[in-house]
Amino acid sequence: MKQLILIIDDDENFIADLKLLLKKNFDAVSADNIQEGMILLQKHSPDLIILDLMLKDGESGLSAIDLIKMEDKNIPIIMVTDYSSVETAIKAIKKGAFDYISKTTKISELKLLIDKALEHRLLLLRTKAFEEDLEKPFKNMIGTSVVMQKLKEQIQLFANNSSTLLIYGESGTGKELVTRQIHQISERANEPFIAVNCAAIPKELLESELFGYEKGAFTGADSRTAGRFELAGNGTLFLDEIGELDQRAQVTLLRVLQEKEFYRVGGRNPIKTNARVIAATNKKLETMVKKGLFREDLFYRLDILRIDVPPLRERKKDIPLLVKHFTKVASQEAKVPLKMFAKESLQLLMDYDWPGNVRELYNFIMRAVVLSQNSEEICLNLPDRMRLGVLDAYYQLDNEIKSWSDLIEARKNAADKASRQVEKYFIEKSLIKYNNNISLCAKELGIDRTTLHKTIKRIKDGEN
Repeated sequence: MKQLILIIDDDENFIADLKLLLKKNFDAVSADNIQEGMILLQKHSPDLIILDLMLKDGESGLSAIDLIKMEDKNIPIIMVTDYSSVETAIKAIKKGAFDYISKTTKISELKLLIDKALEHRLLLLRTKAFEEDLEKPFKNMIGTSVVMQKLKEQIQLFANNSSTLLIYGESGTGKELVTRQIHQISERANEPFIAVNCAAIPKELLESELFGYEKGAFTGADSRTAGRFELAGNGTLFLDEIGELDQRAQVTLLRVLQEKEFYRVGGRNPIKTNARVIAATNKKLETMVKKGLFREDLFYRLDILRIDVPPLRERKKDIPLLVKHFTKVASQEAKVPLKMFAKESLQLLMDYDWPGNVRELYNFIMRAVVLSQNSEEICLNLPDRMRLGVLDAYYQLDNEIKSWSDLIEARKNAADKASRQVEKYFIEKSLIKYNNNISLCAKELGIDRTTLHKTIKRIKDGEN
C-alpha cells in the first residue's frame, strides 16, 4: 500500500500537477482550506502533509500547524509557498514544520525531502512506541509535574500490596481514576473492580448493598442477592466517599476488614472475602475522628497505606496537557472539528485556581468547545471570563465613592476600562487570525493601516 500525502493548498493547478507527479510513489488527497484539511486528517490519517503558507480568505498555514500537531504530533509537515523568506521558514519550523520549500522547487528535490520526512516520522513513531511501552500503565494519568510523578511512583509502589489503602483528595481530583490505575497494574487486574459510592446509597440499604441478602430477609427480598464484597471476589472494592458512612455501617465495615469475612443480611453462614479494599474521601477523617463523627479504629484500619491526590492548583504545569487532551475528547463527543485554545485564553486557564479541579476544567472545556463552533480557535466569552475572575479589574475603584459626583466619575472610569479591555482583546485576536499581517488585518477590519497602528500603540501604551 502506498503512503498517503495530504495537500492543503488553494491553488488548483498546483494540486493537480503535484498529484500527477507524486502518483507513481504516493497516494494523495487534497483540501483548499484548513477546516476541510483537518477533516481529511482525522478521516484518513495521512503519513505526511504538504501545507501552503497563504490560503484563501486570509487563512495562514502557520496557524494550521498547531491544530495538526494536536491531532498527530508526529506527522511531518512541509510548508510550500510563493512567498519564500527565511523569517517565515524559521517560524514554520519553530512551530513544528519539518521543512520549507517554494513552489518552484524541482520535483526530484521535493521527492527527496518527502522521503527524509517520512524516515524521520518512522523514527519518531518507533521512539514513541518505546516510550508508551514504558509509560503504558499510566496512559490515563495525564501530567508530567513533580507531584504527578510522585503520584505515579506511589501507585506503582502500592499496586501489589494487599493492605487497605486510603486515598484523599478534593472533589474532582480523580480519586477513582487513581484507584483504577492501581487495580489495572496490580496482580488483581484480571479480577473484578467494583466501585461503591457510599454517599449515594441510603443508610438503611447500605448493608444489603455491600454484603447482599438472603431470600426473605426483608420485604421485597425475593431471591438471594450477592453484595459488592461478594461480587469483588479476589479483585478490588473501591469505597468512595467513605466519610459518609454512619456509625452502624462503620462498625460493620471494621469487623469485615478485621475478620476478612461477612454475613449476608438474613444469613447465618460467614462468607470469606479476599477483595482488596481501597477507600477514598474528600473529608479530613482525622478531624472527623476528633469530633466523634468517624471511628478511630476504623480510620487506622483504613489508613495503613495512604495516597494524597494533588489538587489542580498545585500542578498547573499539567494544565496545557489536560486542555489538549480534553479539547480533543470534547471535540469528538460534540462532533465538531478539532480546534486549539487561543494563547490568551489558555493563559487565563493557567491563572485560574480551579476549585472543582480536573472535573471542573473538563466541563469548562466541553462548554467552550461547543460554543466556539463558528470561530477558528477557542476563545473565552465574557461569561467565561467573569467565571475565571478576569473581569474584576473593570470594577476596582481607585477612590472611595462618597458622593453622587464620585459615582458618576467611577462609572465613567469603569466604562473606559471595560472599553479598553474589549478593544485589546479584539485587536489581539484579529492580529493572531491574520498572522500579524498589518495590511491584511486592516483590510479585513475595514480600516486603514494608520488607524490600526495607532490602535495598537494606544493598547501598548495603556499596558505600560
